Amino acid sequence: MGSDAVKLTIAKLVAMVTSFLTAMILSRFLTLEEFGTYTQLLLIINFITAIFVLGLPNSVNYFLARAESRKQQQNFVSVYYSLSTILSFLAGLFLLFTAQIFIDFFSNPLLSHFIYFLAIFPWAKIILSSIDHVLIVYQKVNYLFAFRLINSTLLLSVVLVSSIMQLDFGIYIGLFLTVEVFLTICVYLIVRNISGKLVLKLDIPLIKEIFKFSVPIGLATVVGMLSVQLDKIIISQFYPPEKLAIYANAAREIPIAIVASSLTAVIMPKIVRLLKKGRNNNALELWGNGIFISYTVICFSATALIIFAPEVITVLYSKKYLDGVVIFQIYCLVLLLRSTYFGMILSSMGKTKIILYSSLGALALNVILNYVFYFVFGLIGPAIATFVSILAINIFQLIFTSKYLNISFRTVFPWKDLLNISIVNVAMGVIFLLIKIFVHLDVYLGDVIESIILGIIWLGFYLLLMKNQVKKKWEFLK
Repeated sequence: MGSDAVKLTIAKLVAMVTSFLTAMILSRFLTLEEFGTYTQLLLIINFITAIFVLGLPNSVNYFLARAESRKQQQNFVSVYYSLSTILSFLAGLFLLFTAQIFIDFFSNPLLSHFIYFLAIFPWAKIILSSIDHVLIVYQKVNYLFAFRLINSTLLLSVVLVSSIMQLDFGIYIGLFLTVEVFLTICVYLIVRNISGKLVLKLDIPLIKEIFKFSVPIGLATVVGMLSVQLDKIIISQFYPPEKLAIYANAAREIPIAIVASSLTAVIMPKIVRLLKKGRNNNALELWGNGIFISYTVICFSATALIIFAPEVITVLYSKKYLDGVVIFQIYCLVLLLRSTYFGMILSSMGKTKIILYSSLGALALNVILNYVFYFVFGLIGPAIATFVSILAINIFQLIFTSKYLNISFRTVFPWKDLLNISIVNVAMGVIFLLIKIFVHLDVYLGDVIESIILGIIWLGFYLLLMKNQVKKKWEFLK
């Protein structure tokens, strides 16, 4: 599991770095209005596909991992992709006929030039979202690594060519969509190759089982996604696309949480099997060790990003986005809440309704707090509301996890370990902030080089301090 987690982390890192390089280049290549429009296009598609996909990608981990024969696996894969394809086409048709509603909502006529993108891209997004789960369950992580590398290379090439040749924004969108369609077709071919069979099939009893499992998670995903994206929707209501562009980049989470998502993807199928056998303590121990490793990485990264926030934004997006520094720092705090999937045990036990109810509660809280905090704090208010609502849903899910495992809330999560890691990082963060303020290396080296040097020194001390503890947890996973 440790080896697969490393490979998956590298694959996700490549994808996330590509995403950030894309954002970096587009931030300089596009005007603020165009980047704001690009953000709105993705916002619309992410929301609609989350509704139509009904949590189906999550069902892969559950049903494919539980299948006891190759024939059962082939049956599930065929049904899954048949159903996903139909739903993705329905999502595209829905956007095709409702595009004007979104154009009016965002008061952005530029969106009308990209209705074709709204109609086609949901299919690509839904089908591409499944490949990670399928390849992991089939233990084809090497395939996944290669796919993500090719994916990232093609997408980055499109951005570079568009930037160097100063192509029109509309041409870039067309090239981007062409690459995504090509990769989507590749997904069908890859799945057919590793499963041995992929046909159009609608097994009604199996579809009912899939929906019974996935719909609560799907609704929870919609609610969770809306909770995360709600701040951008609020900003779109009160500000023009130019302001949304600044907020969207500042709110873009740095790809540190891939450590947690990779560990989660590898650990979850094992936890499903352990819980099925009644080995609850083993499942909880496995989860706790994964959390320790991911939080050790994420906590350091979030603290360093907060301390060096102005320099990070300048490097990533240019100085025209510096108005979003505080928003960026708040979203660095949100990174701490990405150290694991807090509904891991509940999902593995099939208690998906609890995840849905907690997500609905968090959304209701987020809607209220977004408007209240906007009027109290202004532009940063929605970011604060996002942090508070995510924290609330995580605590709620942990309470119910402790209930279903029949253990205390104090022992369901490695609270003490995470507190110690947090104290270490806050202390070191204060020390290096004071060094940055009083030593003035920036006079000779510049702000960016100064921050890089201090960050490397900080990382060195941190590795020496945490190495043995992380190594112990890693050996457990191996």
